[in-house]
Amino acid sequence: MANGKPNVIREGAHLLWRRQRVLWWLYGINLFLGLIGTLPTANNIGAVLNHSLAAEHLVKGFDVGFFVELAAQPSHPLSAGAPASLLMAVAFFLLWLLFEGGILEAYRRDSRLTTSEFVEACGRMFWRFVRLLICMLIVLAPIVIIARRVKSWSDRLANDAPRAMMGFWVEVAGILVVAFLLIAVRLWFDMAQVHAVAENEPAMGRALVNSLRLTLANFTTLFWIYLRISLIVYLFSAIAFWGWIKVVRPGWIGVSFLLGQAVLLVWLGTRLWQRATETLWYAQNRPAPSPPWERWWGPAVSRADIRERTPPGG
Repeated sequence: MANGKPNVIREGAHLLWRRQRVLWWLYGINLFLGLIGTLPTANNIGAVLNHSLAAEHLVKGFDVGFFVELAAQPSHPLSAGAPASLLMAVAFFLLWLLFEGGILEAYRRDSRLTTSEFVEACGRMFWRFVRLLICMLIVLAPIVIIARRVKSWSDRLANDAPRAMMGFWVEVAGILVVAFLLIAVRLWFDMAQVHAVAENEPAMGRALVNSLRLTLANFTTLFWIYLRISLIVYLFSAIAFWGWIKVVRPGWIGVSFLLGQAVLLVWLGTRLWQRATETLWYAQNRPAPSPPWERWWGPAVSRADIRERTPPGG
């Protein structure tokens, strides 16, 4: 347990189960916003396909050619609902960012917060997490540039290299490196959020520095924890996709909907499982608080130096 490997993952799952109310609230909000976001698209497509035999191309199967033809129409019914869908996606992201402070506080206490306590934690941490998000976007910018450079390099090799597969393998290697960097950044900022909540840290710069030290010192453990939990959702999604292709019939609209919702629920649950596990790991491995004099004078100053610098009666 002290090493934070298998036991902390199991305890994180237990914590998620005890606080599963958070998962169901987030799922309900996501479902509600998703329904609102799809209504404009459904209405516009319905205006084109209702009372038309052409609708069978999408209801009883998925005809790619017909779908492309529908999207190419001047009225473009598929794109009419895109702004609403995008707006609902942004709304859910902002709500997640708002609720994250309360979720981490509930995981830290391992107790059911009252409404006022949850709202207070959400409001107290929201702007701090917004600052962390801005910092994360800045850190991600070089990774995006690297990904674009690797992509252009692999395309050039695919056309000019003597070996036809060289560009492909360069792209695969680039994807793996970029994925590793993205996970590392995600871990760093996850731990910054956990640190900010656990220590009630108002300075996000200090939270980033402290979490970077902690993450680098325990990177293998944290990376392996994060990766193992992520592999579960990837495996479940792959199985669900295979089942949707091979088992679910085109007319089973309800089954397709339930299968998609199951995948969404697992994705949300897995993310909350990661946050619960990170919170428990931090509680077990949190660094000892610095002595009070170091906060004012710095770590290189001893008690004797402070007595010399402090005036009589100070």
